[in-house]
Amino acid sequence: MTLYDVDAAGDDVVAFARVTTAVGLGARWPGQVALVRRDGSVVGSLLGGAFDTTALASAPPGAGSGEPVTAGAGSSGPSLVDLEFDHDEAERVGLPCGGRATVLLQPLAAIPHAVREDLAVRRPTVLLTALDDPAYPMRATAPDGDPTYDDEASPDSLARALLQRGETTDAIVETADGRVLVSVLAPTPHLVVIGSGALAGALEAQLALLGWTCASLTTADDGATAVRALGPGDGVLVIDHRGEVDFPILSAALGGGVGYVAALGSRRTQEARRSRLRAGGVDEAAIARLRGPAGLDIGARTPAEIAVAIVAEMVSVRASASGGALRDTTGPINAPRP
Repeated sequence: MTLYDVDAAGDDVVAFARVTTAVGLGARWPGQVALVRRDGSVVGSLLGGAFDTTALASAPPGAGSGEPVTAGAGSSGPSLVDLEFDHDEAERVGLPCGGRATVLLQPLAAIPHAVREDLAVRRPTVLLTALDDPAYPMRATAPDGDPTYDDEASPDSLARALLQRGETTDAIVETADGRVLVSVLAPTPHLVVIGSGALAGALEAQLALLGWTCASLTTADDGATAVRALGPGDGVLVIDHRGEVDFPILSAALGGGVGYVAALGSRRTQEARRSRLRAGGVDEAAIARLRGPAGLDIGARTPAEIAVAIVAEMVSVRASASGGALRDTTGPINAPRP
């Protein structure tokens, strides 16, 4: 569950909890929140349900690290709560390894109005929180020339860069006034597939595993309408090889800021597509964004395997990652990528 689901959770939601930092514990779910109702019940979970978020709703004053604060589901202030799992505890709750995490519980009413408006229309947005003084009001990304922190350029610049990718992610930035949690919130990624067949069905099934959505369309008109609603966190895949179909779709996607634009087909088919795009006035920088042939090189042959290769490529594009083997990379595996 994310903050985009808050309206559907009911009018009695008064607070939300999210993981700010974690070491160990396995996979991360950026943007995941647990919503706390007025009666203390919880909607959603954190890190796959590993944390008892009901306990967070009644966290005592001063819970967790940092300066004492008064917090709870019905209060006006936040709580930072430190949690730790040894190997045995982690195994009991289904985590692959032990570790520790800090969970931040904040009142829903403290979310800035600008962010609430973005959430209501499912528009990507940014929420900034001062972790060393969580009582300090949360804020949206400040406009240019509107400093809020002494070192406002760092969190705001990172926020804007991450927002351009349309990817839900969290990063902590050190400023002169302490740590700032930069939370980029984006709606569920959507892939528009132009064409039909076994691959379209395999893609829909593969995307469902990620909690993403997919629409398979067969006409240029329907596809063009769908593409206009996409953003930097979304994607377009053209299966149809006909020029009267692929040209309007690809030119609209490449010119409209869609994050992942790909096309299936042989290298000869790809060159014919690029030639049509050049002849139609699409510039080389935009054409260079076209992923064709679509997918990572994993030796895929069946529709299901090809779907894995394509979705993996979309994931790598959204994360600005190479798509290569992890053993050939250096540094932290889950490090943020500005």
